[in-house]
Amino acid sequence: MKILILIIGLLITNVQARTITDDYGRVVTIPDKITKIYSASPPLTISLTAFDPSLVAGLNFPFRPDQKPYVGVAASRPVVGGYFGQGNTPNIEILASIKPDVILMWGNATGVENQLGKLSALGIPVLLVRDDTINDLVGEFNLLGKLTGNTKRSSELIAYTQETLGLIKSLQAKVNARKDVRYYFAEGLDGMSSECEGSRHLEPFTYSGAKNAINCKVSSHYGMEKISLETILLADPDVIVAMEESFATSLKTNPQWKNLRAVKSGHVLTVPTLPFNYISRPPSLTRLMGIRWLIHTFYPDLIAPIDQEKKRFEKLFFPAYRG
Repeated sequence: MKILILIIGLLITNVQARTITDDYGRVVTIPDKITKIYSASPPLTISLTAFDPSLVAGLNFPFRPDQKPYVGVAASRPVVGGYFGQGNTPNIEILASIKPDVILMWGNATGVENQLGKLSALGIPVLLVRDDTINDLVGEFNLLGKLTGNTKRSSELIAYTQETLGLIKSLQAKVNARKDVRYYFAEGLDGMSSECEGSRHLEPFTYSGAKNAINCKVSSHYGMEKISLETILLADPDVIVAMEESFATSLKTNPQWKNLRAVKSGHVLTVPTLPFNYISRPPSLTRLMGIRWLIHTFYPDLIAPIDQEKKRFEKLFFPAYRG
């Protein structure tokens, strides 16, 4: 009954309306004025937070203490949950109570039709958003500009995105001419999970010019495929890129890993995680920095250290941060 009353209230409130066509050709009626948006997946929530933290109606998960200085008022929003694998779903009662003007949802999510039906039952308009590659950031920011009318902000973020992708494209010939660097992308506290070719979680690596030392097959959108120690030892990668700092620091004293060439040569790196992970988990807009970081990691002479670029990136995308 409580949810029904909230739904009726939403329908009465949103009298003035307009239509918009989402990325999958669906014509959706939305309120004329958009001030609160809920994104049902972390990458879209991060894009929304960068665009304007005040628009965030609810979170997929709470921000860590070290992330809060970057995200401004978005840090105080209630946790609704969302659709991001491993059985995660939003809390429908909380979602109804925060009364977002519109819901954004990844259009390529597993079971999207079923999820769309559940969300549409709330009476809140749902837009399906294309978020399959880094290039789709352009469309995301363009959509946010259309929804809110703040095309100046969308143009700023699109310009940086296109600049970065253009820089990467300009470096591809030089990268391709270099000797292959073979990497192992170590996920999990034990480093025994990774990504296979075709996984969206590997996209920054595909721009870096390096080669995945592991030959495996994608089994799901979620990734984190289990890799045997024997497979890793036989691959003997040139570089290990670790998601967990504790795993990376343990390798020199780990008898099972210490003889790998990457460990012996000191080529074990931990992925930067502020404001969000540079590679994945979630695969967000910070991959724009991740691509630069990887190229400098694998081919240091091709691109300058990213310290200054990091400051520029954070000033543009996370202006609340004063670090």
